[in-house]
Amino acid sequence: MTIRRKGLAYGERRAWTAPAGYGLDVTKPVEGYYRMRLRSGAVKSGIRVWYGPPHDPVTGEELDRSWRWQAMADGEAVDLDRIWPACAADPITEADYLYLLRRREWAQEHAPDSAYAVVGKKYDPLDPKNPLPF
Repeated sequence: MTIRRKGLAYGERRAWTAPAGYGLDVTKPVEGYYRMRLRSGAVKSGIRVWYGPPHDPVTGEELDRSWRWQAMADGEAVDLDRIWPACAADPITEADYLYLLRRREWAQEHAPDSAYAVVGKKYDPLDPKNPLPF
């Protein structure tokens, strides 16, 4: 049996074209709720991305400034460039986002030194300060 192949050079072959709706345009953030780790080995945080007026960091009141893309990780403001487009790989529902917020609030009250209470802290499963994950 003889194996034959087309006599086309690699550069002469037809280029692959993406089907309609394939992939994500990373230049335009998408409003919504996401989940991601803010650092390697950390607990996954709930991320909220939206377009709107900024909020005062002290009082939380809406400011009369130009609208912009904003992001929050577990209720704390983060720079959008730090999380977008990495967070787009794991979208979640608003209910899941609220669950992650409540888990962080519970940990801040009952286990303040755990990785669940501090945004971006490395998670060590053998650390007795961390609550059991169930």
